[in-house]
Amino acid sequence: MFDIHVKYTMNTPIEVAFETLSQHAQYGEFKAVKYAALIEQGTTELNGVGALREVHVGPLQLMERITVFERPTRLDYHIESAKPVKITHQIGSIQLTKVDENNTDVNWISQGNIHMPLLGWLIDKKFSRDGATGFLSLLKQIERDNKAA
Repeated sequence: MFDIHVKYTMNTPIEVAFETLSQHAQYGEFKAVKYAALIEQGTTELNGVGALREVHVGPLQLMERITVFERPTRLDYHIESAKPVKITHQIGSIQLTKVDENNTDVNWISQGNIHMPLLGWLIDKKFSRDGATGFLSLLKQIERDNKAA
């Protein structure tokens, strides 16, 4: 089972952090993301509950459905499908807590299993490590971009 858990305090207002994390089509602007697109709009907001996003990270192509959208504190998602490997996804959640006007605590969790005969456990371990590095890199990029603005 992969278990990615990143806790980070961003020097970014909560509204800016949430807005950036919820703009699915713009994920391609993050260094770790090769391609991103909004495939289906959400039911009440463009990027809200029900939205389907396609995200390519490294060799993975992920189709992720937004399951919780609580502006500006929570964004949950479920990996519905993945290529070139199958992923069973249990949890995908980004929770934001306002520290003060300019700082936000982020708690990002993603858990699941990569199905690959014989090597699945090893791939899960690597995915956990690389995923945590990638999530943290994405949060730091949001923070840097916000300071530059």
